[in-house]
Amino acid sequence: MTAPSSSPTQTSAPQITDSPETPTSSPQPVDTAPAHPPELDASFDQVHPKADEPALPVQQQPAPAAAESKKPSHKSSFSPVNSSGSQWAMTYSPYTPSGGCKPSSEIAADVASVAAKGFSSLRLYSTDCNGLSAVATAAQSHNLNLILGVYISDGGITAARPQIQEIVAWANENGQKWKGVEMIVVGNEAVFNDFASAEELASFVSEARSAFQSAGYEGPVTTSETIRMLKQHADVLCPVCDIAAANIHPFFNGKVTASGAGEFVASQLELLSSICPGKEAYNLETGWPSKGSANGAAIPGSWEQRAAVEGIKKIAGGKSVFFSFVDDEWKDEGDLGVERSWGCGQLFD
Repeated sequence: MTAPSSSPTQTSAPQITDSPETPTSSPQPVDTAPAHPPELDASFDQVHPKADEPALPVQQQPAPAAAESKKPSHKSSFSPVNSSGSQWAMTYSPYTPSGGCKPSSEIAADVASVAAKGFSSLRLYSTDCNGLSAVATAAQSHNLNLILGVYISDGGITAARPQIQEIVAWANENGQKWKGVEMIVVGNEAVFNDFASAEELASFVSEARSAFQSAGYEGPVTTSETIRMLKQHADVLCPVCDIAAANIHPFFNGKVTASGAGEFVASQLELLSSICPGKEAYNLETGWPSKGSANGAAIPGSWEQRAAVEGIKKIAGGKSVFFSFVDDEWKDEGDLGVERSWGCGQLFD
């Protein structure tokens, strides 16, 4: 799935789910057709009948010259990201049920709730809705680390580029600079959604890293795709990523039941490690819907969601970002009627 941020967005030898997630700057959820028809990847045994979600708004600003399309090369040596045992991180989108921006007071209350539930980090998808300021301020007051995002929408790299400068400007204005920024994710399923080619994305990740490092950032920079996409473009994407990251959604594999979600995620993390050898692997988006239609053996429901989330938490929670804090009512329901129903924050009380 795709998660929101600057504008809001998932037994055998399986693969991961292709799921987008990202809303809009002045979000007016846009209905879009399914990204791809259901398909089965023989090498992963993972079905994915996922519909696209509202894309980030195109930022109407002139952009610098297009990034080079050549494949960049980057060597990384980052130690594993710190996690809090079985509860590392939760995704967060600062949107109201109607798709507007939440006030700072509500954002502060949400962030405080995430911290109280025992998480150590919060993932944002973009710079939308004053997220950098409001969310970061609240996160720092509760000792929560941040996973920042640069969202690539259907406007492509050009529309996404201003977010790099927004993040740099925020870091320069913030008295503690990059304190608490655990990771920066450039693009969320951008290749899967055909918002950028693998070569364009790789070049943009390198461009973003250079800008962040010039501003004093020393942490990892990566992108997040489905495992299928990352495997298909490993020679292009792995070299520019400091860590291997993917969105792993058991629900979108029609052979995985809720009770098998934890084992599925664990197996996919092992697969992810093998795709980008020598790099730490992280699951940047995972969960289970509480409502909607079944996807084969994957059945949505409140009981099923609890079973799936508890399984993921027990087996792979230290390297997984749970999706999402609350249901995303601003989204279209999608083909299976599950897109609004991934809120799982209540399960950690």
